[in-house]
Amino acid sequence: MTAAPASLPELCPHCDQPQPAPDTDQHIATAHADIPPCTATLTNDTTNGVLHCVLRAWHRRGHGEHGEWHVSARGPVGRTIWNDTADGATPHRTEEQPA
Repeated sequence: MTAAPASLPELCPHCDQPQPAPDTDQHIATAHADIPPCTATLTNDTTNGVLHCVLRAWHRRGHGEHGEWHVSARGPVGRTIWNDTADGATPHRTEEQPA
């Protein structure tokens, strides 16, 4: 798998607005700061440590570039994308949900 060029925009999964790929994480953190962070994580033999989803809670299917998928911060070769059933995944939990 090859990483998408940084010049291609990504759609924000919260407002569906295109963002320059290198600026998407900052856009999500600032423009959607009123939404709690997603608490999903991924750790397995291929992650080299714990990955945290950079999206905000309630990212949803059919919205933005990644919608229902969890997404790591952008690294040198792109992002790691996973769902709640991936090996080593911990789904997003709210304070009301038991672990």
